[in-house]
Amino acid sequence: MRTRVTAILVAQRGGEWLDSTIAGIAAQTFQPASIVAVNNGGDEGVGRQLLDSGAAARVVGIPARVSFGQAVARGVEAAEAAGAHAPGMEPGAPDARAEAAGVRGAGDDGAEEWLWLLSEDSCPEPEALERIVSSVQRAPSVAVAGPKLVDWDHPERIIELGQSLTRYGSRWTLRRQELDQQQYDHLQDVLGVGPVGMLVRRDVWERLGGFDPALPVYDDGLDFCVRARLAGYRVEVSPQSRVRFAQSGVAGPRIDRRRAVLRAAHRQARTSQLHRRIAYAPPGVAFLEWLGLPVYGVLRVLWALIREQPGNMLGELAAAFTVFFRPHAILASRRRIRQQSTAGWAAIRKLRIDPKSVRTARMIDREAILASTGQQRRELHFVSSGGLAVLVAAAVAALALSWWALPQTSLFGGGLAPLNSIDRLWWNTRTLDGVPADPFTWVLALLGTVTFWNPSHALVLLMVAAIPLTALGAWIWAAQLTESRAARALLGLGFALSPVLLGSLQGGHLPTLVLTVVLPWLLLAATRCRESWSWAGTASLLAAVALAAAPILIPAALVLLVAGLFTTLRGIARVLTTALVPLALFAPKLVTSLVDGRPLDLILDPGIVTPFEAGTTRHLLLGFPEFGLDGWAGILDAIGLGAPPATLLVGVLLLPLALLALLGLFTGRVAVTLFNALLGGLGMLTAIAAGQLHLTTAGAVSVPLWTGSGLALYWIAVLGLAAVGADTLRRAAGPVVALALAGSLLAVAPVGAQLLLGQVPFQPSSAQMPALVQAAGESDPGVRTLVITPEAPRSVRAELVEGAGVRLDAVRTTLRSAETGAADARIAELVGGLASVGGDELRGELRDERIGFVLLREGGDDAERAELQRVFDQHDALAGAGLTRQGLLWRVTEPETERAVPGDAATELGGTSFSGHTIWTFQLLVVLGVLLLALPTGEVTWRPEKRRRPKRKAVQA
Repeated sequence: MRTRVTAILVAQRGGEWLDSTIAGIAAQTFQPASIVAVNNGGDEGVGRQLLDSGAAARVVGIPARVSFGQAVARGVEAAEAAGAHAPGMEPGAPDARAEAAGVRGAGDDGAEEWLWLLSEDSCPEPEALERIVSSVQRAPSVAVAGPKLVDWDHPERIIELGQSLTRYGSRWTLRRQELDQQQYDHLQDVLGVGPVGMLVRRDVWERLGGFDPALPVYDDGLDFCVRARLAGYRVEVSPQSRVRFAQSGVAGPRIDRRRAVLRAAHRQARTSQLHRRIAYAPPGVAFLEWLGLPVYGVLRVLWALIREQPGNMLGELAAAFTVFFRPHAILASRRRIRQQSTAGWAAIRKLRIDPKSVRTARMIDREAILASTGQQRRELHFVSSGGLAVLVAAAVAALALSWWALPQTSLFGGGLAPLNSIDRLWWNTRTLDGVPADPFTWVLALLGTVTFWNPSHALVLLMVAAIPLTALGAWIWAAQLTESRAARALLGLGFALSPVLLGSLQGGHLPTLVLTVVLPWLLLAATRCRESWSWAGTASLLAAVALAAAPILIPAALVLLVAGLFTTLRGIARVLTTALVPLALFAPKLVTSLVDGRPLDLILDPGIVTPFEAGTTRHLLLGFPEFGLDGWAGILDAIGLGAPPATLLVGVLLLPLALLALLGLFTGRVAVTLFNALLGGLGMLTAIAAGQLHLTTAGAVSVPLWTGSGLALYWIAVLGLAAVGADTLRRAAGPVVALALAGSLLAVAPVGAQLLLGQVPFQPSSAQMPALVQAAGESDPGVRTLVITPEAPRSVRAELVEGAGVRLDAVRTTLRSAETGAADARIAELVGGLASVGGDELRGELRDERIGFVLLREGGDDAERAELQRVFDQHDALAGAGLTRQGLLWRVTEPETERAVPGDAATELGGTSFSGHTIWTFQLLVVLGVLLLALPTGEVTWRPEKRRRPKRKAVQA
């Protein structure tokens, strides 16, 4: 039987691509009997270009742009109306276009009529039509055939060779993004083919009603082929027939490198998939699926977040609701399927892609994308390059320096205090009674959750594990900077045994321990946040932890953020994401501090403040937070040498490290040296500024902000430069690094000796308050104890302790001030009243303050303590409770201690009332959302190469 082909060419934009396509049609070895061109919403220039080419028997103009399927349908109607169905020619016959003119009717001579669908950006190779016609002539049962689509600019790459469906109804493109080496030229039967280059029998096209109007962009060809299969016809591909395709959006989706275009394509694909899934499902299942679309859309939004594709979140929601509000389109599609379905769904089951093939293909695609973009994972060689040795050495050092903490489950002293129970621990992350929680309470809540049966034990475990955890993170960070084993060991062990970490361990500066543990991981995530959303989410979470532990670093973090934004515009959204969680956690405190006129409250150190003397600039440059170089000044002073020799001695010990850092500054890569120089400079400036800011007091002593936070940045930057410098020494790196490490360890020998000997200010938390007070506090958390310490004649220090004792998660820096407030004045009045022999009138005042006990601590001025003891014993409002390990204890007679748990009171922020619960819920949602974003999924996103847009021809008058 003779074959007659009518080519339907759809154009929208015109220009070079259309010229190439027209030329490709004209060069066919088997010419179509007629060509009908459709100007699909194009301007006058497109129509003039089609007419001037002389290739088309008729040009159909459509004023407003429609889908490719509708444009083809208009072209088929025009061809029939114009009688553009002339007898075709067998392969190899001379040009038949001249014979097509004036011939009316269809199939009058018994020829089999076919439609060949093309778009302006699909240029067929010279033998494309001849080979696809030959393939359908050999198989009379075939009603639809598709060519091998190859890339327009790179014809050696396959775009598509047939389509299928996955288990869950997603469209699956067969054999895409591969080099064409004729390895698939034996393939024939497939479930479906795309619309571009499709050859379809005319009677089948008319019987099935063409493409479904509900699928304007994606899956129009696939759906048509599925309906053809259900009607008993075959669908195949002709691999020898090749068509170059630019994917400009005339037929099918527009594929472009721009993220907005890719997001739009994803939304269109999801809309088509959801529509087909419901249209193909049995009636009962289809109704339930349609009814659950809104919920499904929300779940898909969360799934997009987990897969690190936040740009697709709105598209997922829009797709679900678009299908939900078009039930009439679903019903129409189901009628189309039902009217022509004779073979049943079993006819297509064997042609669906199996899950194993899908997993294999996705794995291959992932590796290909990673290879093409240079994102292959870098092998660390943790064992062979010394990572395990560094970790073991750090673990041994940790056991030797923190043996005294191993048998304990809760510690108190220095900057440490126990935590509340797990429920109360998370409750304290809220804004309570108008006082916002410190972001560090979120960190404490997470730590306490690790040992939820005893949250305080997590703090003890952190004290023990801080050194090896820091060493591991620093070694991983060093692996990004250098391949040298010695250099990695220098950074790993040098940072883990730095004066900042050991000094914080000895003084119980828990926030600084948290900072040193997360800082290397934060640097790793922050420097790679442009690569993926997972790194951006991880950096945001770690930045929140680091800044919560060290708010003084907020200015430095802002400088680094701005530097990251201006370094390159690529991935700017991911860089901005790193500030999301810190902003959410700090927002309540930021607003409260601004409203109260105390903006510097934002950078107050969290936790318990302990008095210390900040180091001089020389001491800070040597990396020591406190004056005295962690004991060196005292040692040399004891032998009569004084402080200056101590500074000189420590400087000599650290000289090899400084020389390595200087070498790395001048020999390393520019980006690495600039980053570390900026990081170290910001750290040093932060430490110097912290030593000058006296924002809190401990009794009568004004306490500066902790300098160790800034020095943590300084230390890791100096060690990073030293590691880069050691890398340039090659074989000499080992001895030089060993000398630098030895000097660094000798520099921290005094503080290390104190830890080794257990000379630490910690004791079990049971010794914090008398047993009677702890028992009363456990049964009634609202009871308070007035703790008085005689410091000098007629001078005492007084504080109110709530419940069973100080709890670290209950400390709020917003209540801390270097100035005397109303609460301080009230306590002073109470202490003055107790120090004078009074009567029952003071009992009511104590009851108003919910004070149930008065504790006179041991130590201080003995004479003053004896006088206070005498007065308290004679006071009618107090009843002696005896001598305890903590000092003399009195019970307030008939106190009123009932008090509700601190409530979720409304918080006045900037004149607007916000519920503390609402604020907390928002913070939690942000944290959980970014946590989902940070989860590693292994997903990679393919982005096409940048393609030059074709030039358009000017309209000639």
